[in-house]
Amino acid sequence: MQAIGQLAGGVAHDFNNMLTAIIGFCDLLLLRHKPGDPSFGDIMQIKQNSNRAANLVRQLLAFSRQQTLRPRLHDLTDILTELSHLLRRLIGANIELDIVHGDDLGLVKIDEGQMEQVFINLAVNARDAMEGGGTLTVTTENYTNRKPREIKTEDMPPGDWVLVKVTDTGTGITKENLARIFEPFFTTKEVGQGTGLGLSTVFGIIRQSGGFVDVESEVGKGTTFLIYLPRAAESEEEEDEPQELTEEKPKDLTGTETILLVEDEDAVRTFSQRALTNKGYKV
Repeated sequence: MQAIGQLAGGVAHDFNNMLTAIIGFCDLLLLRHKPGDPSFGDIMQIKQNSNRAANLVRQLLAFSRQQTLRPRLHDLTDILTELSHLLRRLIGANIELDIVHGDDLGLVKIDEGQMEQVFINLAVNARDAMEGGGTLTVTTENYTNRKPREIKTEDMPPGDWVLVKVTDTGTGITKENLARIFEPFFTTKEVGQGTGLGLSTVFGIIRQSGGFVDVESEVGKGTTFLIYLPRAAESEEEEDEPQELTEEKPKDLTGTETILLVEDEDAVRTFSQRALTNKGYKV
């Protein structure tokens, strides 16, 4: 799995460079082909599909734990409260969403955007398992273990954690599939219905954040995903005070200076040079 992760990460990084060039050159073409131009629609199609491919690359980087995380101290209660409206729309009207917030929940040091991705992926999976309707329950609580605890093939060390349980009343997962659900590209859905990267992405994000993921399931009754995130120490709180963000005004990006551009990927270098030259710089 580690070798597959390294391979996926390596492929994703190279693929990212190509997509940067494709999307960049689309932007340059769009400067000349405005809406109404016969080529505008075709260029937009290329750009939109490239952006979809870029999302897939992000999932591969998450699985291989090589994405760039920006961890900050967060209260999961706030994240879930803000996300609840989106989750309700995602799961549809025939599924009830019940969020139970724990008391005095500890803070966790996570990347908020990636954590939202975790909840979205789990909600979509739960929705697909409850085609006839049901209930999706998300509960949060503080959890402490005094002894190491085996989760899957890893040992979760003793410590203080914030535990998130995501429970559905769906079809459940068979024992054979339960052992494989976090594998990349493993899916029980029909062709075209899923990439098989949803749960491996969840696993990668949580492990890269220092946490652990467990799963309990009974066929015909439903599934519970258990996410353990390390509780942040109080000393971390002080050093991680968020700085006030001031709204940036649009800047004039043109200039006449000389810029030395260093980039080992030919296509990215060519695009960057063109973009900078267009703004008046000597490259």
